[in-house]
Formats: sequence, structure tokens, C-alpha cells
Amino acid sequence: MFDGDFDIDDGVYAVPSHYKVKVRALLEYCKSKNVDVEDLTEEEIKQFVVYKKNPLLEDD
Repeated sequence: MFDGDFDIDDGVYAVPSHYKVKVRALLEYCKSKNVDVEDLTEEEIKQFVVYKKNPLLEDD
């Protein structure tokens, strides 16, 4: 999974998330609807989430 030069004992190892959130578009949407992010439904939030494959978690 890791190449020979990689040594996690020297620091923190973090795995990137499986998704990104289009924050700017989300905030513009909230502003246009005059609502807070906390008040959005799950369906409304889903339109701003982009799922991606994480190559670090894939099997060889």
C-alpha cells in the first residue's frame, strides 16, 4: 500500500475524505433562499456534495 520511503512514525498520517463540499455554491444557495446552512434539508445539502474515489484506500 505504501512505498518504501513512507514512514508514518515521523508524523501524522491522514487519509483524504471520500467527498468534497462545494462550499461557495452552498453559501450562495443559502443566501438566495435566505436560510442558514443548519436549516437545510438533507436533500438540499446532497446537491453540493461531490463523492470521489480515494486511491489510498483501494486494494492493489
